[in-house]
Amino acid sequence: MSNFIAIGLCFLFGMLIRKKGKFPADSHKVINSFIISVSLPCMEFGPLRHAPLDGNFLIFAAMPWVLFGFGFLFFSFFGKLLNWKESTVVCLCLSAGLGNTSFLGIPLIESYYSKEGLPTVLIIDQLGTFLTLAIPGTYLGTKARHALRSSETKSSLWKTLFTFPPFIALLVSLASRPFPVPPELESAISRVGDTLIPLALFSVGYQLPGTIRINSQEPNAENPNRESDDSFRIRIPLLFGLVFKLIIGPILVWLCFGTFLHYSEKNVGENFLRNFKILIMESAMAPMITGSLLAAEWGLSPRLAVSLVGIGIPLSFLTTLGLYYLLENQAWTGTIFFGQ
Repeated sequence: MSNFIAIGLCFLFGMLIRKKGKFPADSHKVINSFIISVSLPCMEFGPLRHAPLDGNFLIFAAMPWVLFGFGFLFFSFFGKLLNWKESTVVCLCLSAGLGNTSFLGIPLIESYYSKEGLPTVLIIDQLGTFLTLAIPGTYLGTKARHALRSSETKSSLWKTLFTFPPFIALLVSLASRPFPVPPELESAISRVGDTLIPLALFSVGYQLPGTIRINSQEPNAENPNRESDDSFRIRIPLLFGLVFKLIIGPILVWLCFGTFLHYSEKNVGENFLRNFKILIMESAMAPMITGSLLAAEWGLSPRLAVSLVGIGIPLSFLTTLGLYYLLENQAWTGTIFFGQ
């Protein structure tokens, strides 16, 4: 419950301070830079060093990669069909192609399935979501960012990718696994990483008042409608992003992993069905805060990125509740191949 209160407070503080004009208008850029350069690398360090690598962890860790792949195909298809900018497509991939599997995922899964389900959540988050953001997500974002700057070369793209602080932190964390690190140092790094979520939520709340013109006929819209084509009045990428992340994506993951686990005969163990349900619930979490902030920081449809989080988080409370009802109370539907 405290996590949910923190979400509301951080959003509220960000919006109030923006409204009262206490901070400079572009203060969120400084906050986002700190998050990307300091908070996110520190958050990655401990979890990636200690993530368990046994049992069925690869199945759980694969879910965010699969979801991101579905999202890339989905948004690329509609991006070409509806003439979206590349920056809009990549923004949707970074935000709605990944889920908020930790800050929202942990308290929600704990509420629905108790603390016994948290190891599964941590594997999905640490080895799935963050690795997906750090590798294919960072590559797509860096590529789109450089496409906005025609003077940049392909070599500078790779230079940017391999000097990106979260990517460096990923490599350092994995390389340091065999070596001992003083507990005091690791604890200090972890405490710095704890600043990510409150700062990210504050930044989203601070930017929310400026997210009105996302897809409209306004001259400064991020992805404006063409005046000559009125056949697609609802061509707003925000709608496509939320529908995919909260409804279509979880259904695709459900079918994909349900089929795979059924035919691979890995559905064994007393906790298998519970873990399968947790995997589906995690795929239905709201758009990823960190991915959205990366898109905003890189100039990839920043208003869209912020709106996906600001609107998606409240909506996800309702959609995950509905999904939980299906998983628990409609056995033949909720478990697909594992029904009674």
